[in-house]
Amino acid sequence: MILLYLILLALIIYSIFFVTQFYNIIFKGYAPFISTDKTTLNKIISEIKIKEPSIIYELGCGRADFLRSIEKRFAQTKLIGVENLFTLCLINSLKLKLQGSKIKLLNSDLMAIDLSEADLIYCYLNNVTMANLGEKLKQECRVGTQIISRSFSIPQFEPSKVLVIKNKKIYFYQL
Repeated sequence: MILLYLILLALIIYSIFFVTQFYNIIFKGYAPFISTDKTTLNKIISEIKIKEPSIIYELGCGRADFLRSIEKRFAQTKLIGVENLFTLCLINSLKLKLQGSKIKLLNSDLMAIDLSEADLIYCYLNNVTMANLGEKLKQECRVGTQIISRSFSIPQFEPSKVLVIKNKKIYFYQL
């Protein structure tokens, strides 16, 4: 009987996730939930320079795959994921706690958080969000902050490097 309730609860949570995801994409212009594959993440991470201790953000983090990959390699980093979808944030916060991860997930609109302490920011969003984010980054981030964007450039900045991995561009910026 308990198993039946757990299955029902899981179905309700995932239904809420899909309805909310649909609403946010269609009516709010948010980026869809699409993860970056491990091969691409490993290539991206091999290209970045992290001085420990650092503060690293993943904006629109979903399952926080980028932060999980960083956590395995850099023990002295503070890792913060930002996800606006409550159900996705809740599910992944629980998973991370059960795994003993130090990644902190924030259920917030990425435009509402303060990025002034960030040393590195990773995102995989969309064109509209990147244009808005570019203005925020210009105002909040300090000189030296690294920004990595998968597939979508930041129109306000010139990338310091562009990699093509699996026919997708990865933009690297150094403020």
